[in-house]
Amino acid sequence: MKKSAAFVIVDLETTNPSVEKGGRIIQIGMTFVKNKKIVEHFDSFVNPGQTIDKKIQQLTHISQKDVRDAPFFEELAPSLRGLLKDQVFVAHNVNFDYPYLNAEFARVGLPELDLLAIDTVQLAQILYPTAPGYRLSDLTKYLDLPLVQAHRANADAEATAYLMLSLWHKAQGLPEKTKKELLSVDWGLLRQSQDFLAMAMKDRSPAPTFLAEREEALGRQPSKNKASNRNKKGDDLPYPKTLADKDAALGPGFAVEEDQGQVMDQVQRFLQQRKRAVWQLTTPPEVKKTLSYLLPLFYQNRQQATYLLAHDITLLNHQDVILAELQERLPGANLSVAKLYAPRDYLDEKKFQKVLAVARSQGGAFWQARVLVWLAESPDLALIDLPKGVQNQPGLAAVRSDETGPAFVKAFDKAAQADVVLLTFAAFFAISEELEKASKYQDRPVAILEKPIALLTAIQEGFGLTLPLSFYQDQVARLADLAASLPKKTQGQWKVALHNWEEASNKIDGQAEDIGLVKTGKAVLNRLLDLVDLAAKADFNHKLTQADLTAKLAKLSWLSAHQEYLANISWHIQKEPAVQNLIFEVKADLLYQKYFLKQVDKVLVVSSYLPDDLATFLAQTPGALLPEKSEFEGTTDNQLTTVLTTSRNEDQQIEQLVLAKVQHFVLIVEDHAALKHWYYKLSDRYGDDYVVYAQDISAPLIKAARQSSQEEQSILIVLPEYLSAIWQQSLQVPEVAVISQAHRWVDVTTLTPLLIALQKQEKSVLLASFNQGQVKALSDRLATVNSRYKRVKANFYQKKLS
Repeated sequence: MKKSAAFVIVDLETTNPSVEKGGRIIQIGMTFVKNKKIVEHFDSFVNPGQTIDKKIQQLTHISQKDVRDAPFFEELAPSLRGLLKDQVFVAHNVNFDYPYLNAEFARVGLPELDLLAIDTVQLAQILYPTAPGYRLSDLTKYLDLPLVQAHRANADAEATAYLMLSLWHKAQGLPEKTKKELLSVDWGLLRQSQDFLAMAMKDRSPAPTFLAEREEALGRQPSKNKASNRNKKGDDLPYPKTLADKDAALGPGFAVEEDQGQVMDQVQRFLQQRKRAVWQLTTPPEVKKTLSYLLPLFYQNRQQATYLLAHDITLLNHQDVILAELQERLPGANLSVAKLYAPRDYLDEKKFQKVLAVARSQGGAFWQARVLVWLAESPDLALIDLPKGVQNQPGLAAVRSDETGPAFVKAFDKAAQADVVLLTFAAFFAISEELEKASKYQDRPVAILEKPIALLTAIQEGFGLTLPLSFYQDQVARLADLAASLPKKTQGQWKVALHNWEEASNKIDGQAEDIGLVKTGKAVLNRLLDLVDLAAKADFNHKLTQADLTAKLAKLSWLSAHQEYLANISWHIQKEPAVQNLIFEVKADLLYQKYFLKQVDKVLVVSSYLPDDLATFLAQTPGALLPEKSEFEGTTDNQLTTVLTTSRNEDQQIEQLVLAKVQHFVLIVEDHAALKHWYYKLSDRYGDDYVVYAQDISAPLIKAARQSSQEEQSILIVLPEYLSAIWQQSLQVPEVAVISQAHRWVDVTTLTPLLIALQKQEKSVLLASFNQGQVKALSDRLATVNSRYKRVKANFYQKKLS
């Protein structure tokens, strides 16, 4: 493929994913690129000769009226073939658009295209390995590329053209070492995507015009105004006691509210006290918590390190960004900050190079190409920063670090000298004892938790264990088949190893005592390690890894030596799909008291919401610690604007939201029957203007919530579990929430996460059919605007949300 080639970027909108199943094109968009410039566009509606499904109309905003007078594909086909002749076919998911178009040509009796073709999805996954998503809308937002109207073929084709040029430019700018390694392996990419990648990496021509202009503009942007640095020692800085002092210290861009200032002061006093304690600080919803506990860290007499603990990597990154901003703004700040993950969350470059050596001769795995590009960009080689799709690759286990890996050792040494350490819970449980011994401070650290719910999960993941028996059985069966093809004189060792595995795994059925199952689990893992060793000598391909099995064996050995922490061992069998797991559960409360709290001096839990059971769990402290629980002492008048409805006028209230052109709202319903009812009703009634998502119909809850937030206008319909997922999954909640038939099924205590999420936003409205008892129970949180259940009209929402 030559850089002078002509490229056509194609996007199709269709009535069905398959031509064979009656699908037809309803719009085709094409953007032509030559010499890294967009030179021409073509787009046309296409009459499908059939009714367009309401869901397709909702997604594409293409109605029957749009295609009524459009040409049929038969009429367009000859001119389309002329336009596409000698072009390189480009699409975002090329294995949809290219075969679909060819199937349409074949249907009307024309020869199929025989063009070079490339896929921008795979190329984006390689060249932008840490992008938040790979839908076209995700990438255009991430790369700040033009996308005027998503799901319209002409707009999508043009946006994909800009994406292709960005990918080309990114490939050009890769380090030479990375280019060489990418070129040395056959990655098995779709169609001619690897040829395009090779061409782009070798290209030395200037950047596309729009990218060059953007880079020039960014280079001219002035740096931010920072407060002057007086180079004082951090422990000599006087804490800013008044709001005016705090504003002056922080400088432009920060305005500390009264409630936030009070939280800062309380955190400051807690950090300065010498007594050991676990303190739960519950803050008002609108208070920005993270800044509130990070600012006081800069004003401590530095006698101990502070650990910021979280399960959520997004939160750790957010804390890191704010700390860096404060470091630049605060006069005389000299706080040293480090981030540390568990050893296995780092890449071992030597191990990865061995994997690449095999890939050069046998062909590489797609995830390896993504890691290669990421390797050139990552400052600390933390695998945890990669998307879940890469982290979940079984082959990644072979390149993970251990305690001796250079990347982990470097991060550990930096953390040992830091004043503030950002830690995952996994890292804390794996290396907190070693870190404290190596720390420059003698005193135990202070621990701050903003999202404590993940602590329970982290304890189970850190000390508990799941052995995926069905996965092991599948892999052993594969190895047994491969071993059967070996010469008979070399099969003896295999027969012994397979027999030993079978004996060990069969014992699981008959075990009744917990400790017996621990011993059996260890035997199973040891037998698997024997098979992995034999497979390595025979060069067999499989998904078992020595590192993973060894880590599980070490954990089982620890549980065997610390049986007091074992809560339960269960053999879990799932029928569909068929899965068998041996699960070792641990006593989270005991480990919290005897391990977690033992490693720290004080614990500060900062949250706008804590369920009673979690608050009780966190308050379980040994005698050396004092449990403290303190509600926020300030006051807030941030009551949530609430519109009362009845079951008879919910339809009318939703209609007013639509008339007011509210961009996003969520509808929470009682059960699946109600969910289906509202999904089809709202899709039919408002599908021309809104994309309607429904939990478990459109997608699972978390995915549906994320996708709906990315649409220009959307309605999300969910079940009651949404209320707990808001807090547990940190879901983004739209400004308007509707609770259908609330008077029938809502327990007001379960509403807290939703109410807090809405109160965090400056402009929010809740619609619900509360009865008088529910209204009374929530009176301190809600500000009702129509106590007599009168309909609130569209102009109310327009004024409230504008």
